[in-house]
Amino acid sequence: MIKDYMRKDLLDFKPYHAPLMNYDIKLDANENPYVHSPYVLEKIKSWLDDDKDHLTRYPDTDVHELRQKLGAYHGISENEIICTVGSDQLIELIIKVFVEPGDGVLVPNPSFSMYGLSTLLNHGMVINYELNDAFDYDYDLILKAYEVHKPKLIFICTPNNPTGNKASFEGMKRILDHVECPVIIDEAYEEFDGESMVSYISDYNNLIVLKTFSKAYGIAGLRIGYGIASREMIEVVNIAKPPYNLSAFSQAVATFILDDLDYYNDLIRRINHEKEKLYQFFLSRDCFESVYPSKANFILVKIKNTDLIDHLQSHSVLIRGYGVTGRLAYHMRVTIGTEDENRRLMALIKAYEPKEEL
Repeated sequence: MIKDYMRKDLLDFKPYHAPLMNYDIKLDANENPYVHSPYVLEKIKSWLDDDKDHLTRYPDTDVHELRQKLGAYHGISENEIICTVGSDQLIELIIKVFVEPGDGVLVPNPSFSMYGLSTLLNHGMVINYELNDAFDYDYDLILKAYEVHKPKLIFICTPNNPTGNKASFEGMKRILDHVECPVIIDEAYEEFDGESMVSYISDYNNLIVLKTFSKAYGIAGLRIGYGIASREMIEVVNIAKPPYNLSAFSQAVATFILDDLDYYNDLIRRINHEKEKLYQFFLSRDCFESVYPSKANFILVKIKNTDLIDHLQSHSVLIRGYGVTGRLAYHMRVTIGTEDENRRLMALIKAYEPKEEL
């Protein structure tokens, strides 16, 4: 009965559900597996013990302190930063502001699903541009799609989730030089690569760079994202931002992390070191048809048989599988865990015996 009143274009949609299971090793969501720094943990304890009314009052709706620290970190003005509840909310705000019913949005495929989902929920039209067979960006294809469809927005994810490859600066600048619409560069995993487009916001008024604290900085549970763009662009996107969107606790923890970046940069180096070990191990195993180089904190592999995923899950290891249809058929994405987690993962893969190959 309730569905009789729903938007007809949403009737076939399914809500997102993360898998709930008892697991010993969780390698499915690209999270940082390490504990936070002693400094950050002590600051959190002090913040909670403080007798100020942190929890009874609404948070700073303009997120001044966090934006000031982010501005200092990136070498830009706080007025060129917007803070949101994860990157997901920022993607939603950008689409709300720029996309009218029927407007096209260029989205890479395969890539992060929220670009397309948010577009559809806001009555836009998703226009996929395909990554090539190696999952690299084809800039000629993007420009051709722009000329044909005249989209309102273009999304580029670099390093790309779930493939791990990055877009080239030359290619992204070529896009920005050619198009007039906003170009959103999602850098959720940039810290693992170290090359950002943030320095180009003064050159391109239509550039928006998305960032997050969920991956490298290990606070996915607090949902803190932010965007960097020209002051004019930030003012426009802020029109759609709800008041008090980011909790006082989230704002505080993010500022604590920015005060102890040496610790987190060391974790990033450890994750990248573990990634290289896993990558070389995957290359040595016959159960993988393809192993893709990654600039993020995960590795995408093509498997010969999906029972490898079952094997891992039966031993309490959770990874991200992509089924047997579509561009990512017979692929799985493995988050880089701790040294001990990765060692146990490799032991399980060594012990794996496929039932039958395709």
